[in-house]
Parts: sequence; structure tokens; C-alpha cells
Amino acid sequence: MELPLVLLLLLGCASVSVKGHASDLPSGIQRCEIKDQNCVKDGVNYVLKNFAETGIKDLGLGPLDPLRVTKFKIGRNPNSPVNIDLSFHDVDILGLHLGNAKQVSGFTPDLSRNIELIMDVPEIIVKGPYAVDGRVLILPIVGKGRAEIRLKHCKIRAQIKFKTVSKGEHQTFGEVVSAIVDIDPSHVTYHLEGLFNGQKELSDNMHVLINENWKEIFSELRPSIGEAFGLITKTVLGRIFGKVPLEQLFVL
Repeated sequence: MELPLVLLLLLGCASVSVKGHASDLPSGIQRCEIKDQNCVKDGVNYVLKNFAETGIKDLGLGPLDPLRVTKFKIGRNPNSPVNIDLSFHDVDILGLHLGNAKQVSGFTPDLSRNIELIMDVPEIIVKGPYAVDGRVLILPIVGKGRAEIRLKHCKIRAQIKFKTVSKGEHQTFGEVVSAIVDIDPSHVTYHLEGLFNGQKELSDNMHVLINENWKEIFSELRPSIGEAFGLITKTVLGRIFGKVPLEQLFVL
């Protein structure tokens, strides 16, 4: 549920830093020195506030809110009380346009430091098809349908590790080595249509269980969620930073 948030922050960094003529950039977006943390942070917040719902076509930045995620999966952990296969496909993630980047740090010309991104989001909503099978707190759970998951007052933290790759004169690209993502909500609510093939009593009882024990359930799923979105983030960022040289993304 958190993959887009890290991706979007870095897309925002790229968007406010793309080299070009002033007339080519939407009003209010300025280029940043790569080490100017406040400039990059302010740029991210400007993009989130003004362009998250529309995107910036000229810069190749699509709409960020809602953000469509094709698929992601959380696998079983037999050592956890939440031992489930949980998969999503074609889900929308909403709420990012109300996010506030608190810190964007670590950018250097040689990308030798980890990039750290910290962001607060009042509410993240995940909507779309899901499938689940396994056990939650000893009880079996199975279902397939549409999900709506709400994460309140989220603190998003991500660390992205790059390395530079030279491909000619003034052609330095960023290769994503790793992406570690963490999300810390103050509360989570789950609504899963189609549990137990539509058997209402079983479904109602399971919803009571998972919503009353949201903290324990999310705590167990948190590492798997971070790992899944870290891998997706690494893949997507690799496509971006692997195509556009740093010399065009930032004032080095």
C-alpha cells in the first residue's frame, strides 16, 4: 500500500529538477541545486499540491492521485500469526495530494549517500480487487472481491540507495541499488468484500476481528508490505533514472 508514496516523492524531485527553459515548466516550479534540501522538499510539496491529481504532461509525470498500481503481493509467513497470501491487482491509491514532505535529504552529485524521504499523509486509501487465503490469528480467512483499506495519519519513510553509472561525457545515470520503504499509520480499517464466498455471518465476524486487532495485524504485515513495495519502487525508479542523466535532472 505504500509503494506509490516513495515513487511519487522521487518523481516529484525529478519534476522540480528537470532541466529546461523556464517557459517549458509550469508556473511555480523551479530548478534546484542537487544539495539544496529545502528547495527540493518545497518543490515536492508544490508538485503534490498543484499537480498530483493532474500530472505534468510536458515533464512526463502522470497523475499521482489516484495512482493505479497494476499488482502487488504479500506472501505467507508460517512463523507469523498473520499467515496469508494477499494479492491486489489494478488498485487505486488515493490521498497523496494532501501529503506533506517533511524531509528530502541525501542527494549528492555522485549519489554516494542514501536518499531519505520522510512524508506525512492524513489518509491513504487503497481500493481495488484483492484475493486472500490463509489464517489470521489462528482463524482461517479466504476471499476474493473488492477491498477498501484506509490508513490514517501515515508517516512514510523511505531510503533509496543509488550508484552512478557513466555512459559518456556528461552522461551520468543513477542506478537503483536498493529501496527500503516503511509506513507507520495511527489506525487502519479493512473492508473486504467477498470473504468466505459471501457468507455474511463469517464475513462480519472476520471484519470485527481484523478491525479490532488492526494494530497487531498491520505490525505482522508491515515488513512484507515494505519489502513488496521496495522491490516495485526499485523497478520503477530504475526506469526513470536509467533514462535521464543526472546532468539534466539536477544542477550539479
